Amino acid sequence: MLNHNDLLLKDLGDWGKVLTVDEFMNDVESKLSEMDFNKNNSRLVFSVCPDDVNRLEEKETIENALTGAYNGEFHLGGLGAYPIGGVSGITAASHHPPDDKGNGERKEGNLVFFLSPHMGIMEKDESPVYGKIIRPGQTKITSSCGAMMGFLAALKDAGSVENFTIAPDDNTVDPTRIVLHNELINNYAGQLTQILGIEDYNKQVIELFKLNYDLVTKKALEMIEEFLEKEHFEGKISAISGITVNIPGKDLFVLKDFSFPKPN
Repeated sequence: MLNHNDLLLKDLGDWGKVLTVDEFMNDVESKLSEMDFNKNNSRLVFSVCPDDVNRLEEKETIENALTGAYNGEFHLGGLGAYPIGGVSGITAASHHPPDDKGNGERKEGNLVFFLSPHMGIMEKDESPVYGKIIRPGQTKITSSCGAMMGFLAALKDAGSVENFTIAPDDNTVDPTRIVLHNELINNYAGQLTQILGIEDYNKQVIELFKLNYDLVTKKALEMIEEFLEKEHFEGKISAISGITVNIPGKDLFVLKDFSFPKPN
């Protein structure tokens, strides 16, 4: 049986901190509490993939633990966790946190951003397979994250970034795919070329999700910065970012960064 913690420590090295759900929550609640964020004065804002595997009741998931501790969430993300809601979504979310009444006076509450693509790991023939899982209630193997693994398959079929064609969406029925693929192809061509050159399948998938993380986090923080320039927001803002790892029955989290874009 795979020891997923040891596997991630070996394969990701010092890229991030590998945590169980309980370890993650202890870390989050401690750091947020130090900055006076709590359930009664804060609202979660998720830039995560819509994939239901991240919040199934029969699994011990990072997202369920967060929403249980901080009373629900505002969703900003689309496929691949891309923050498709944009600045307008953040502006809407900024009107939702409960008031902060810590000093007896009304003040706008805080926003806790959780920025996280997700990646599966399953065991096959006693070896790890990244980017794949068997979902609860199923026996077949599926991709996790399906959007990013589908992109990788299409990129391999194309043979190069230059030959990759983004299928048109003239009727705007598949907007997240268009935005996600445009961002990846136009802004990460060099990294994608390097990923295509990796022969080891698992290493290739790991590098893909590191890139996915970079895209999601960079774009979300850019949107937060623009929101703060345009809007008067009294509350504080924190940002927790990393990669959610889907393994049998539960999640692990690879914490990459914990920042406070607006600490006061």
